[in-house]
Amino acid sequence: MFKQTSLAMVLSLVLMACGKSEKTASQVEIKVPTIQCGSCQANVEEALKALDGVKSAAVDLKTKIAQVSFDDVKTSLAALEKAIAMAGYDANDTKRDSVGYANLDACCKLPEDRAGK
Repeated sequence: MFKQTSLAMVLSLVLMACGKSEKTASQVEIKVPTIQCGSCQANVEEALKALDGVKSAAVDLKTKIAQVSFDDVKTSLAALEKAIAMAGYDANDTKRDSVGYANLDACCKLPEDRAGK
């Protein structure tokens, strides 16, 4: 009887542990159409990596897409987009923050904003 009870308890614990293995890692691609150079690339990656829950962030300058792996319990797509916007760049449909944009180096500004300056 004791062996059966012990076996039942062990099986219950194993099943409970398996049931709690929820997926928390997500991967997304975020369009960052306003990046211009390697400095922009580094700025966006730095802004993303500063968020709690971001596991990795890589921006492709050629395609203007950020690939982000993150813990969706700790952060969200909206928070990722906001971090990029606050750094001065458009992110998907989220428009850049004007103060963040004003603080960017000249090389990071859009060509029409650099003309004649």
